[in-house]
Formats: sequence, structure tokens, C-alpha cells
Amino acid sequence: MIQFRGDEQESGELFFWENKDIFPQGIRRCFWIHKVPNESLRGKHAHRKETQVLIAMAGELEVTILFPDGKSKKFLLQNPSEGLLVPPGHWVETRFSSDAVLLGLSDQDFSEDDYIRDMEEFKSLKGRNA
Repeated sequence: MIQFRGDEQESGELFFWENKDIFPQGIRRCFWIHKVPNESLRGKHAHRKETQVLIAMAGELEVTILFPDGKSKKFLLQNPSEGLLVPPGHWVETRFSSDAVLLGLSDQDFSEDDYIRDMEEFKSLKGRNA
């Protein structure tokens, strides 16, 4: 989990991220997902090279990460002042509340070849670089 620095005042909250250690080449792509039916599951893939930071801009996201060693962990995102770092080679499944808005930040341009969408393929790559 990443905590974003910011400023909270009566007039609103401002948060920002300036971490060049995680994305040394900067943010190459951002995407957002919303209007997902309540409790619907999105993601269901891993990336070979791409690193992402996932942020719940509204609502709640329950993100399940399957690590390359086969272990899994659930994260609850419900505050835009924090984000979840997802390195390459980690399978992601995200459950949305009906009002959730997910913002994704990526260190790579979009490439369909970077996706691992088949769970059996993902399992066969465990312990190796995807």
C-alpha cells in the first residue's frame, strides 16, 4: 500500500504522488473504470512487464492479488489518499461496489502482448519472470 502525501483542509483534500523510484520514467498511461455492477469482478489478469498503482477514487474496491509464489492477499481500497502497488507477474482480481471508481496508473504504454489472461498460463509462470 502507498500513502499519498497531501493537505486536508475545510475547503477540501488535495493529495499527490511524486515517486520516481516506482515509476522512474513517469506515468505512461492512466485509465479509470466506473459504473461496474455491484460486486462484479474485473481484472482477472497479470502483466508481464507493467507495474500499476490502483486507487479507489470513490466507493470501495476489494483487490485480490495472487503472488507468483501462489499465495494471495486481499486489500480494501476505499480512500483516494492511498493506492495499491501491483508489480509485474501478479494476478489481480477486483470487486467493485456499485459507486466505485478505479483509477489506474501505469509505467507502460498499453500492449495486449503484456497481458496474461489465462490462469493456467499464469500458474505455469510461478517463480519465473512473466
